Amino acid sequence: MTVFRSLGRALGLRSKRDTAAFDAQRRLVRNEQAVVADVGAHIGQTARRYRGLFPQATIHSFEPFPASFDTLSRGLANDAKLHTHQLALGAVAGRRTLNVNRSSATNSLLRSDERAEAYWGRDLLVTDSSIDVAVTTLDAFCAERALTHLDILKLDVQGAELEVLAGAERLLREQAIDIVYMEMIVAPTYVGQRELHDYLSFFRAHGYVLFDFYNPVRKHGRLLQTDNLMVAEAFLAAYERAQAALD
Repeated sequence: MTVFRSLGRALGLRSKRDTAAFDAQRRLVRNEQAVVADVGAHIGQTARRYRGLFPQATIHSFEPFPASFDTLSRGLANDAKLHTHQLALGAVAGRRTLNVNRSSATNSLLRSDERAEAYWGRDLLVTDSSIDVAVTTLDAFCAERALTHLDILKLDVQGAELEVLAGAERLLREQAIDIVYMEMIVAPTYVGQRELHDYLSFFRAHGYVLFDFYNPVRKHGRLLQTDNLMVAEAFLAAYERAQAALD
């Protein structure tokens, strides 16, 4: 979901299943009026993909970096059901420092790990500057707009995904988000990034189960990054009943 995917292709590291995760989401979500939260939207690549999958969906795209946000907003200005927000999402509302890296797709609320270069190459995660950005929580954002349900939460926030999930605790506890599609960086890339087991434990505690892993990036046989799709138990049970009825 980031520049790492393009890098993986260039290095021959990534499998050829880039479309599989989106195909799975389209099968799972049958609501033509779906509501999608695109967190870490960058310049709108994934928002456009969701628009292609769900022509009638309402999409909220979040991007805190001004230059990327400007490109995002201009590129999607003609889409009346796609709303752009110059915000970061996190565990608590307030202000945070965004580390601005040489590749804007790797910008993060977390500092780059000095070991990252060994896995991703030179310059990609070099931090050139930092800026102060506004942060809110997904729970607060949805409450302010009377959004009681999200069909899809997409997360690509460069190692800070668990912070966003912590700020969506109420929605997740109520299983008011049907599926979560997120990037998970495994190799040391950002200082403070969480481990795979932290995410799985968090989702398990909130009644979400792993549907599948997608788009693994490997180097020298080591997994560097993967995308995963987590599904609310009740939503998945209803989907599986419907599929069984068709068999």
